[in-house]
Amino acid sequence: MSSEAAVPVTAMRPIDKDTVHRLCAGQVIVDLATSVKELLENSLDAESTHVEIKLKDSGLSSITVVDNGHGISEDNFATLCRKHWTSKISSFEDLEDVSTFGF
Repeated sequence: MSSEAAVPVTAMRPIDKDTVHRLCAGQVIVDLATSVKELLENSLDAESTHVEIKLKDSGLSSITVVDNGHGISEDNFATLCRKHWTSKISSFEDLEDVSTFGF
């Protein structure tokens, strides 16, 4: 049995290199509006009913998002900011089944 089979669906895990290359072509943050949109979508994916977005110096110094969503489990904190890790897909084909804004 592979270690991936034992990983819970909501656990963060790496995406394979082929999928990373296919996704990166369309996932580029080019401006402030796109950054804020991505953060808002994260809040909506977390089932938030209240979202507050604050920009400091028009977003140049910081962007703060506070919401009442369920967020990320503490079990995933160690892998949260790892490059090319996610809890929603393992391969490019999994995108067909994603029912959230982000993956």
